[in-house]
Amino acid sequence: MVKGVIFDMDGTMFDTECLSTKGWIYAGKKLGVDIPIVLTDSFRGRNPQSIRKKFAEYFGDRLDYDEARAMKHEYFDEVTKDSVPHKEGLRDLLEYLDAHKILAVIATSTEKKRASRLIHVSGVEHLITNAIYGDMVEHGKPEPDIFLKAAELIGQNPEECLVLEDSAPGLLAGKAAGGYTIYVPDVAVVPEEVKKGITAELADLREVTAWIEKENNK
Repeated sequence: MVKGVIFDMDGTMFDTECLSTKGWIYAGKKLGVDIPIVLTDSFRGRNPQSIRKKFAEYFGDRLDYDEARAMKHEYFDEVTKDSVPHKEGLRDLLEYLDAHKILAVIATSTEKKRASRLIHVSGVEHLITNAIYGDMVEHGKPEPDIFLKAAELIGQNPEECLVLEDSAPGLLAGKAAGGYTIYVPDVAVVPEEVKKGITAELADLREVTAWIEKENNK
């Protein structure tokens, strides 16, 4: 039975992964270098420390990560200044969970300072019980730590929590946490071998509501 739902944020709740890609492209243009999409795709689902490492492996000392990241955030913050685009079905799912006393918690690899601002301007903050951020756990996705901590924050057994994810690191972490794991595709490429062992793959968040309804009424 599903007693808690753990949401990844970028690409699962909010349609922000494409904005992040555009932000890196913007940063590259300002710095006069090509920051390839294949590189930015490898960032998805990972915490800032992991992204820094991948950036350094690709560019070495040819490009300063902090400078590029600051420019990427400059773009991202401007386009999400007043609101953040929702993924299809998000509000309806959150309202369903609220009505049925199923706790909703966010577990995002994004650091607290940035993620909390997005949650605040999202218009659905009041439907979220709690949140945990990438800079609050030692080991990021694909390790399960952030999901285990999220379950703890809402006082639920991880085995009775549903993880909603769009990235390979997130799905691996969800499976390792031991509960239900549903893949809701976004722009991140997820290898077939990563999907093995997940609970389900659903087209969008609208389908998650029906899935929970069916699971909890068995």
